[in-house]
Amino acid sequence: MKVEIKKMKDFDKVDKEIVWEGTLEQIFNKFYHENNRLRYCNGCSFKFKDEYWVGYLYDEWFDSLTKEETFKMYYGNGVVD
Repeated sequence: MKVEIKKMKDFDKVDKEIVWEGTLEQIFNKFYHENNRLRYCNGCSFKFKDEYWVGYLYDEWFDSLTKEETFKMYYGNGVVD
């Protein structure tokens, strides 16, 4: 499957449009990790070009994850006290 992604800059400007290929789960994992990696970078993020349909599928996928999965995705191998 191919999904069109908008790489955003300065919060609301499209820097470039790219296409990611793979299964939806692979694309959603990449989307999450790329946005998580940029969480401290001012105004940089990724958005789905089709925010309505693909964004809906992403939300459904994310909501289906367990707390343990989302915890591991967020913190990775980091140590949490």
